[in-house]
Order: sequence, then structure tokens, then C-alpha cells
Amino acid sequence: MTEAAMNVSEVMKEPAEVITPDTPIIEVSRKMRTVGVGILPVVVDSRLTGVITDRDIVLRVVAEGLDGEKTLAGDVMSHEVVCCFEDETEAHAHALMEKYELQRLPVIDRKHRLCGIVTLAKLEGHAPPHRTAVKVTFHKEKTDSHGMPHRVAVKTLYITGADSPQDAEAAAVRHIEQKERTAWTNVATGMETVKETDGIPKQQP
Repeated sequence: MTEAAMNVSEVMKEPAEVITPDTPIIEVSRKMRTVGVGILPVVVDSRLTGVITDRDIVLRVVAEGLDGEKTLAGDVMSHEVVCCFEDETEAHAHALMEKYELQRLPVIDRKHRLCGIVTLAKLEGHAPPHRTAVKVTFHKEKTDSHGMPHRVAVKTLYITGADSPQDAEAAAVRHIEQKERTAWTNVATGMETVKETDGIPKQQP
């Protein structure tokens, strides 16, 4: 007899520890230390809106010289989170994690409420590679007192799960337009993308 495939709900860790977009990074770091985890889902009304990892904090806060008390989770979290449903198979979750080079995968129910976290280490029994993200920065062209034009960053988003820089830009545009409730061109005059790989940001061609 063929063994039945296991559902993600049977191998995930629950309940998942969570934070909100307005949680200061210093509190995020302390919660990671207290709970002993390297990832925290970001939720709004129990629904998954992003994730932040210990690596994100190092690359996007510490390395950038940002203030951990003033910088919020929503400022540096990864958007467009790849996730799976609790009733999907373990094999499906594994395929997603391999495709997007994920260490951990949030698990949601059919109403998009967070249920838990499943790790590749749990599925395979070894440490997986780092996932990558694309940093999308929206900027405005401004002129200084000497009449010289300068680019000034107005918003930065980190997108995971995008198959290309263009997909990352499209996802970032969706997020900023939903938040600002206006066309992104009313907020910025341009954008640029940088791919995070092995801790070293690489400019997209």
C-alpha cells in the first residue's frame, strides 16, 4: 500500500511567534533571542503581511547604520512572502523552498491567517542556503542649493519570491500604491533594484 503524503500541518512548528509592522527592530531582536528563533512573521489582524529574519536585521539595519529603536519591522521586512497552505503536502512545501531558496516557509490557512512555520532543515535534516531578496528603492530627483540634481530615497521595500527584477519592481509598486492610495509616480520619480546575495548586495543589470 502506498503511504499517504503528509500535510504541512503535520510538520510545521506552531503556534508561530509574530510581530506587527510597527514593532521596533530592537524589540524584534530581543524577541528572537528570547524565543530562540531566526525568523518572525509580520501580521496585521492575524493575516500574514511579511516576514523578517535575523539576517534581514544584519543586512538592512545594522549594516546600514539605522537606529534599532526608531526603525520599525515594517520598514525592513520582506514583502510578497512565499507561503503555503496548511492542507498542502510536505512535497509541495519542499518544492517551493527549493525554488525560492528559502530556509523557512510561513504556513497559512485558506483565510490567509498564519498557522505556523515549516523549515527546510525539518524537511531535509540539514541547514539550507540563505534565501535572497530584491531591495527596491523609490527615489525623487531633487535640486540642492547649488542647482545640482540629487536622488533622494523616499521608500525602500524588500521583495522575496520574485522570479525577476521586473517582478520585484511590480510587487513593490503594488505595495506602495496600496499603502499610499495613489499612483507610485505621485510618491517618487523613479526606482532602482539591488539583489541581496550571500550578504553582498549586487546591482541588478
